[in-house]
Amino acid sequence: MKRTKTAVKKIADTARLKKQPAVTERPGSWHLARTETERRLTDFEFGLERLAQAYYRWKAACLAAVCDVPLTGDDVAVLNVVRMGDEPKRLSEIGQLLNRVDVPNLQYATRKLVRAGLIETEGSSSRKETRYRATATGHSVTEAYAALRAATLPPMLEALDGWAAKSEMTSSHLDLISSLYAQAAQVAITRRHQP
Repeated sequence: MKRTKTAVKKIADTARLKKQPAVTERPGSWHLARTETERRLTDFEFGLERLAQAYYRWKAACLAAVCDVPLTGDDVAVLNVVRMGDEPKRLSEIGQLLNRVDVPNLQYATRKLVRAGLIETEGSSSRKETRYRATATGHSVTEAYAALRAATLPPMLEALDGWAAKSEMTSSHLDLISSLYAQAAQVAITRRHQP
């Protein structure tokens, strides 16, 4: 009897699999790109990954050209946000400005920047209320970074045909796509706990 139930279950499983439409993959495609929309999304995401990596590598290289402190692109982002507007910022504000929620990594970056003498703490001894601001050295380094950036990237971008119009359109599309990813993340979080 037990053997018969197992055999029936296998037949039912096989029948169910046959009813499902077969996923046809083109040569060179993979699990993230089974439909045309998924293929386009995957192409976009790969482009985004390459852009992000090139961007963070550029920031680290630009800073290394003006400062002997070895920093990652993420560290440079934190440094520039702390310097932004020359107003002290809490860790939560830094995270919001960078759209980051990885508090331990932000704490690590701020500690690294404090040890390097590029930023300093101000205010309360409470972690939540501590504010960070650029030191005189941090101010000099970020000014040198800005000057090298101005001498390097803008001339390259201006040489691109239609850069100004395309950059505005791209920026608005990136903002929209960013909000879609945020919404999708919320959906994924709610599904994580479902059976």
